[in-house]
Amino acid sequence: MLARDAEPGSDVVPTMLILRGKAGYYDGKNWPRGALYEAPAIEYARRRGYDGKVLDIAGVAMEGSEQTKLALAMFRQDASVAAIYGFSAGGYNVYHFLQSLTPDEVLRLRLVVVLGAVPPPPTAHDFAATQFKGSYELVYRGNPPAGHMAGPQALLDSLPKSA
Repeated sequence: MLARDAEPGSDVVPTMLILRGKAGYYDGKNWPRGALYEAPAIEYARRRGYDGKVLDIAGVAMEGSEQTKLALAMFRQDASVAAIYGFSAGGYNVYHFLQSLTPDEVLRLRLVVVLGAVPPPPTAHDFAATQFKGSYELVYRGNPPAGHMAGPQALLDSLPKSA
């Protein structure tokens, strides 16, 4: 369940890039830098064996978005990046991120997390199975019963407390 280091026996902790949702007013709060409860996302990364890095840019779900460009630049500049986590619009941008990687770059990924970025049924399962397929572990979740903004906490709560 924990991340694999790039080099066996290495002290380097792999990095998980975390993409926020779009800017706006959600859950009774204004999110000008993009919607995301950061603490559960960062703690999820930690429990999975990664150093979580939240990109300080709002997600706009579209090919060529600034968020996708930033994630690609960070991935290509930092060989420790081995996971990506996208919430809401950031989850849709994970798709664009993956489509922009070379086959060799995709092999570096160990974990891909997409939360709250699900097409309406019945296409949701097929979308995940085909569009996010890769050699990495895929965690693909819709919205929990508590609502869209509760997704990061619900995902964290699905893990054991100590990892």
